[in-house]
Amino acid sequence: MMSKEVEYKDLIAFHPGSYVEEIVEDLNITQAEFAKRLDLSPKTISKLISGEDGISAVTANKLAKLTGISLQTWINLQANYDAKVAEIKNAQNADERHVCDLIDIKYLKDNHFLKDKRYSANEKIQKLRTLLKLSDLTQLTEFNSAVSYRRSRAAKDEKSIVLSNVMLELATNNARNITTNKYSKSKLQKVLPNIKKMNLEAPESFYQKLKDTLLDCGIVLEALPQMTGARLNGATKKFKNGSVLLMITDRNKASDIFWFSLIHELGHIYNEDFYSSYDDREQYEEKENKANAFASEFFIPSKSYKEFKARGDYSAIAIKQFAAKLGVLPGIVLGRLQSDGTVDYRALNALKTKYKINVNGGD
Repeated sequence: MMSKEVEYKDLIAFHPGSYVEEIVEDLNITQAEFAKRLDLSPKTISKLISGEDGISAVTANKLAKLTGISLQTWINLQANYDAKVAEIKNAQNADERHVCDLIDIKYLKDNHFLKDKRYSANEKIQKLRTLLKLSDLTQLTEFNSAVSYRRSRAAKDEKSIVLSNVMLELATNNARNITTNKYSKSKLQKVLPNIKKMNLEAPESFYQKLKDTLLDCGIVLEALPQMTGARLNGATKKFKNGSVLLMITDRNKASDIFWFSLIHELGHIYNEDFYSSYDDREQYEEKENKANAFASEFFIPSKSYKEFKARGDYSAIAIKQFAAKLGVLPGIVLGRLQSDGTVDYRALNALKTKYKINVNGGD
């Protein structure tokens, strides 16, 4: 069924059925009576007013006789509507092609989301629509308010938003029907100490254990290799069945960023904060700060951190000793020191472990 108004960005097309509807209302009669006065079927008038059918030459002639508005005017109304709809369609097609061009097709092929073959421009658009479960790829240009993202503060450019949304849709597709377990805050609270201990293990040891632990809490962990340009560290989304997606990437590859991002997203889940409002910057920052505080305290309690900093020794040995006392990777302590400006970002990075995510095998 066609709409009486077709809108896209600053373009709008008004179906002539809207004007017919106004005439019926002004006459204070039913559509059936109006149809009778026009010597047309009620179905014809109903479809015209709903925007399902246009004004034919026969209908335009009858409307001209009944209303005194010229035949040419009615024909022009329909022609103008058709032309504007075509303009809107062309603009949508051009914008969708533009969005398609922003998406890293090689990433999708390399990670087996698409077959490794050449696609025509139209094939590429159709494949992406099907893969991402979208009728129009331009929807990828808007932040999804039903999701909580952890992204670079500077990443507001169109390409970064599109690619972040692509990664989110890929993770969502993988996670949506993995479990019927509903998210349980009490279960998550119980396993948090065990999750903290996992940071000291090798990825091939902790990753599956982490996935299973979270799944029991109703949380589906999906790890994806970073898509260059997405600038996305993690995201959470609540499904209709009560389970929760926790998406994590290997952006920047460092273990401290991986673990901080993971616990940051768990902070959103723990606080049952599954929505982002980028229009309300103050509210968004408040939620992000709350999740950041959760992650910071999780690994390095503020009291212990304050005592460590008071000693003023930020050598590799001192960092390792403090990390061992806390039961965390030295890189996590170093990342905290770098984040608050105590240690330069270029210093002591040999203390950091690197992770790499493969979609077929986790970290």
